[in-house]
Amino acid sequence: MAVRYNPNPARITEPLYKVEELEKSPLYTVLCGGKELTVYHTDSFDYVIPVVDDDSPLSFQVKVSKDFQKAVFRPAKTNVQAQISGRELSFQLEKPSKVTLELDGNLKTPLFILCTKRVPKPEKVDHLFESGKVYNVGTLEVKADETVFLEEGSVVCGCVNAFFAHGMRILGNGILNGCVWHPKEENGGGRPMIRMVFCDDVKIQGITMVDGGSWHLVPGACRNVEIEDVNIMSRVCTGDGIDIVGCEDVTMRNSFIRASDDCVCIKAASYPDPAANRNVKNILVEHCVLWNAEPGNAVEIGYEVRCDEISDITFRDLDIVHCEYEGNQSGGVLTIHNADRAHIHDIVYEDIRVEDAQEKFVDIKVLDSKYSLDRKRGSVENIYFRNVEILNGNFPVSIIRGFEMHTEMSRPRNIYFDNVVVLGKQVESPSDLHMVVELSDDILFNGTAHAKRNPF
Repeated sequence: MAVRYNPNPARITEPLYKVEELEKSPLYTVLCGGKELTVYHTDSFDYVIPVVDDDSPLSFQVKVSKDFQKAVFRPAKTNVQAQISGRELSFQLEKPSKVTLELDGNLKTPLFILCTKRVPKPEKVDHLFESGKVYNVGTLEVKADETVFLEEGSVVCGCVNAFFAHGMRILGNGILNGCVWHPKEENGGGRPMIRMVFCDDVKIQGITMVDGGSWHLVPGACRNVEIEDVNIMSRVCTGDGIDIVGCEDVTMRNSFIRASDDCVCIKAASYPDPAANRNVKNILVEHCVLWNAEPGNAVEIGYEVRCDEISDITFRDLDIVHCEYEGNQSGGVLTIHNADRAHIHDIVYEDIRVEDAQEKFVDIKVLDSKYSLDRKRGSVENIYFRNVEILNGNFPVSIIRGFEMHTEMSRPRNIYFDNVVVLGKQVESPSDLHMVVELSDDILFNGTAHAKRNPF
């Protein structure tokens, strides 16, 4: 059944289902080093999680249960060269990576091969989930200094809630599955899979999060959060990957996100808690692979930015393998939607490769939207795009647009594009980038200023 968008889902307080076993893939069989691995199935993707101990090369065989003509591996930088014999592919990864396999261009039946470093079990574990078992936990409450450990091969169905849980850890190579919280064909009741509020000194490493009914990983009003080698995959609308809401000093790296809404999103909002309407600073997202399905954006700041300041945000060394077509004019690859009062500044996008941009490439707006609560518009300035490239696919439009009314004006300014390349050609001006510029000042391409000013 196709996924149905429900803009006002019923608030769910208890799991709707109990899971005894996750569904296995009818399409793919995967062997790594001659050993068969478990391949899990959803109606939007299949996935396998090879757990590795080091950076040694890995040899794979993938057997497909139906005929196919063409196989594409992404990200392109992995340079996978597969030998195809009938329905079988053989290939090697020079080092463990997170890659996608698409057959005949079908984006609804990809295989995600998500190599993940083994996380050793710490001496102190407060919540242990053992390999080979399926747990239905409802809502797991985590307290300060507690450690949750998901052994490789464990499946935990439910969600995690942490409030003032300083020093908490969620570690391991198991799966946290949120399918129990929502009807299969629609988004659920607004319950994050991992909700952290007022938490300091947090670490999340190695786990795989699948099929939540809402946002997946949501630190709100948190500080000093480290997210390492995490896989996040959603399949229903509003299934954001990670939303960093009103936080400071957050790092996410070496992770994979396939999201049916925003992959990575920076906000200041009342969700997951009213305390998260606060400034955002010092956020780093690097070395990640992102797949944005139809709704939302790949890398987003906004729309809800109900704070005074959002600054010092860096997105670095990202492979955006897909930004699929949304169709309601709000989706994009690299986007800032300032729909509240925040001063958004000093945002860096660097060393980013885009392989399929079906929506807008760069989309920067100051606006009054259906998400706005603040009555004053904020501002956007000092935004840096460095070494960003669209490798293939479409040449999408870009938009930079300010806000102006009788009593108020806000113009994005000081937007820098340095070595931005689209389909092999370096862009030197807004027109080269298929960019619409309105009510915005001081846009520079490779050091040359292009200022579009309102003549009235």
